[in-house]
Amino acid sequence: MSELVLIKNFPNRAFAEQAQKVLEARQIPSVLKSPDTGIFGTSSVSVASGVDLYVDEENSQKAAELLNALYDGI
Repeated sequence: MSELVLIKNFPNRAFAEQAQKVLEARQIPSVLKSPDTGIFGTSSVSVASGVDLYVDEENSQKAAELLNALYDGI
């Protein structure tokens, strides 16, 4: 199994989930990690540390290029 690579940190879960759907449409699996996940699920509000989006190493370059083009400045 390939290592996970951090592709981008988003200011909130809404942006991160939108980016995750973009990757999913291109058959690139991803994982979101953030401190806002708890026993009652997640929150769509901003989290001080943001939400990290990871992909496996073999898809990292393609995912980074795509998300940097779409979410540059976010």
